[in-house]
Amino acid sequence: MNWTWFHQLGSPKSFYALTSQWLPWLVTVMVISMTAALVWALLYIPPDYQQGYTTRILVIHVAVAGTSLAFFPLMAVAGTITLVWRIKLADMVARNAATLGAWFSFVTLATGSLWGSVMWGTWWEWTDARLVSMLFQFFLLLAVIALRSAMDDNDKAAKACALLSIVGCINVVIIKYSVEWWNVLHQPNSPVGMSNSGANGPEFWLPTLLMVVAVYLFLTVSLILSTRNEILHRERKAQWVRELLAAS
Repeated sequence: MNWTWFHQLGSPKSFYALTSQWLPWLVTVMVISMTAALVWALLYIPPDYQQGYTTRILVIHVAVAGTSLAFFPLMAVAGTITLVWRIKLADMVARNAATLGAWFSFVTLATGSLWGSVMWGTWWEWTDARLVSMLFQFFLLLAVIALRSAMDDNDKAAKACALLSIVGCINVVIIKYSVEWWNVLHQPNSPVGMSNSGANGPEFWLPTLLMVVAVYLFLTVSLILSTRNEILHRERKAQWVRELLAAS
């Protein structure tokens, strides 16, 4: 099988050129969907009969929390590609994904605590497996960032971070199924459309699904922009980068 196309797609120069065409469209769709989701969630969702207006916080929390679980699998795949095929663009993606993942995990914890302060009467509960495992994910991502910064050898750093990312994937499974494996304070996963009203009705899940799309687009745009900056830094001595900077 001819893998030439795979290596071409992983070329920093090709990636930079392709994303220059994609970014305007991605940003436009992201801004429209994010604005619509925020306005819908914060202004038009009716109060739930149990949770009141706190369901509006959940729209953001559910979208960000779900998206935050994608970072370690993404980093593990990118790290594996780096180790097997030596594609340096994959290592750039893995490096920038760790920083973004830490921010997403922090926002997940912050919005979850804000919701819990109202519904549970406490900002934090150490006996809740989902809360603790999400906090562990946050610390693991910080560990990946610190490990990368502490090592001068890029190849050794990529290998070490890839192995740590695989460990993070195990924790993602724990986060996902913690509410089913243990008796926790956190509410279980609710299927979409389980009822016709309240926090499981369409008036909640429709803006939530739109918010999920918006957050994933935000992740994509942020990762592309940070990777493009990484490319310019690492390839600053390349002729095509010099020509690009001279033209701009």
